[in-house]
Amino acid sequence: MNCPHRPSTVGQTITTIIICVLLAACTQCPDDKEFIRDMYEKSLYEDYSFLEKYCSKSLLAKLSEEYDYEGEGYAVWKFRSGAQDGPSKEHVMTSIEDEGNGWFRYTAIDMGIAFTKRIKISHKDGRNMIEDVVDVYKKIAPLPSGIDLNNLQDCTVPAVFTSDNFNWMGGNLTMTVYSQDLYDAVEVSQMQVGDTIIYDGKPMVINTIAEEQGGININGGLDEGGCCLAGNEGGTYVARNRDDHATYTKLGKAEVALAENFVIIDCGDFPDEPYDTIRTGQKLYIESMKDYKKDFFELNTRVTIENGMITEIKRHWIP
Repeated sequence: MNCPHRPSTVGQTITTIIICVLLAACTQCPDDKEFIRDMYEKSLYEDYSFLEKYCSKSLLAKLSEEYDYEGEGYAVWKFRSGAQDGPSKEHVMTSIEDEGNGWFRYTAIDMGIAFTKRIKISHKDGRNMIEDVVDVYKKIAPLPSGIDLNNLQDCTVPAVFTSDNFNWMGGNLTMTVYSQDLYDAVEVSQMQVGDTIIYDGKPMVINTIAEEQGGININGGLDEGGCCLAGNEGGTYVARNRDDHATYTKLGKAEVALAENFVIIDCGDFPDEPYDTIRTGQKLYIESMKDYKKDFFELNTRVTIENGMITEIKRHWIP
C-alpha cells in the first residue's frame, strides 16, 4: 500500500525541529559565568537600569534597604569588596565556581583587594536574573604547627614542664608542647570586616581593621578587647597579648628521651645577667634550682630535639 503523505509529514517534522532549535538558540540565556564576569568586570552593577532589569524584586528591595545615604538608591557595593580604598586600581574577576542550584562563588580583586561573594542566578524570559548576592566570610587561623607529637624527631618547640617532670632513671622528660600562633601574611592582607580570626584559641568576629606602627589592630586592639598582630619573619604575622608576648596553642603532652650530653642554657634573674650553660651535672643543676625557677613556660622555654632526643633546653629572660 502506498503512503503518499509520508514524505511531506517527515519534511514537516524536520522543519519543525529546525525551527525549534533556532528559537531555543535565540532565546537561550547568556552563559551564567560569562554574565557574572561581565557584571563585575564592566561594573554593570553600578548602573541602576541594569539592576532593575536583571535583579529580582527581593534583591532590589534588599539593596534598597541597605542603601544608607540620603534619598533613594541601591547598595551597589554589595557586588564588590565594600572597601573605600585600596592599594591599586586592579579590578578583575579571578575565579567563578558553580556550586549548584543556581549558586555561584566568585572571587575577584577590587582596587587591589581580593574578596569572595556568592551569587544566585535564575533564568526568566530568556535572560539571566540575579536572585541574591551574599558575603563569604573567611576564617583566619594560625598556621599549622607542623609538629607531630607522636614523632618528634628534628625540631625546636615551646614547652611547659617542671623540675619534677625529669625522669633521670629513665632518661626522659615529659613536657606539654605548644606552637606559637603565626598567621600567613597573605591571608592577613586579605582579611576584611565580617571575617573571623582565631585569636588565643577563641574565634573573634572582625568589626574593624587598622594598621598601626607596623602591626594591625583588630576591633580596636588589645585595649578595647580586640587583638593585635605584629609583623614577623618568613611572611607571617604573630599574635600579641597584653604583655606583648606571643600567643600559643597547646598541642599536647610528649615524653622525649634526653640525649646523654644534652645542654641546658638558662637565663639569670635579670636581663643583664649572663646565661648559665650546663654541659655536665644537669641533674644536680635542675634539682638545686630555687623554687621560683623550677617551672618552665612556653613563653620563655625552647626544647631542641634531634633524631628523637632532646639535645638542648634553653630558657630566655622575659619581663
